[in-house]
Amino acid sequence: MEVRPVVKIILGIWCVCLIVGGATHVFDNVYFGLLPYKFAPLWLNIYWSALGVLDLLAVFLLLKYRLQGVLLTLAIMFSNVVVNSIAYYSLGVILDAWSLQLQTLFFGFCLGSAFLLWRTGILKHA
Repeated sequence: MEVRPVVKIILGIWCVCLIVGGATHVFDNVYFGLLPYKFAPLWLNIYWSALGVLDLLAVFLLLKYRLQGVLLTLAIMFSNVVVNSIAYYSLGVILDAWSLQLQTLFFGFCLGSAFLLWRTGILKHA
């Protein structure tokens, strides 16, 4: 398999996952109002609400400025796993670990594939 199709597949997976996550948070903010996660502490509510913008910004950057998009995606996913682990294990505001496990899996995929992208030099040009 050539490098170019692999890169397109990897970036496609990243973008689809980020769009689904971002759309979920945008929907929550539009349908339930600004800062809709009333069951969570304010800092967590703000973080989750901001993900609607950050996830979609990461998609834009992946398509236009690949290096910055990869770095933002890694930062988002790292913070997402850390914050949601705190929300699940310490605060108990997340009742089901399923979404946390999927986020952790996606973060691992991002880490592994970012390394592949870096090594192939594809990050130099979007």
